[in-house]
Amino acid sequence: MLNRLLLLLWRCWLQLRGAKLAASARVNPSVKARPAALQLGAHARLYWGGEVLSHGAGGLQLGAHSHLAPHYYCLLGANRLRFGDHVAVGPRCMFFCHSNGIPADAPATPFSDCHVDGDISVGNNVLIGAGCIVLPGARIGDNVVVGAGSVVKGVLESGWVYAGAPARKVKPLC
Repeated sequence: MLNRLLLLLWRCWLQLRGAKLAASARVNPSVKARPAALQLGAHARLYWGGEVLSHGAGGLQLGAHSHLAPHYYCLLGANRLRFGDHVAVGPRCMFFCHSNGIPADAPATPFSDCHVDGDISVGNNVLIGAGCIVLPGARIGDNVVVGAGSVVKGVLESGWVYAGAPARKVKPLC
């Protein structure tokens, strides 16, 4: 009973700070995030041990019946990370909308001054296996499976299983 009350208070606090949560959405109290950056659909879940680092207009949108398993890391900066409906993300996945990059003139430019930014979008009915890394600007289509430990960059077309570093087509779904 006390646990339910604490979770209800946590949810109210998030909403007062700007989070947009559907009535059945849940955010574990251990999640480190700027509440105004969160938008969760019906039955969406952010499990324990996760971090969502954002500022300005940056934010995380998680569709209905979707979840991020424990210990995820989302570095958004001022960018957007959008997940569609029925998306399952395995534990220890990392999403980088903002990252250091290596420019063509690398020897003359300090690496700490070089950044790559890009929104990440994940379609509907997607499974992302444990330990995946998704890089800035990635777009994952609908009905996609990404194998555990894969590194995703660029566009993953709908209806395929992908795996590897970088993630490559393995086989079509059904």
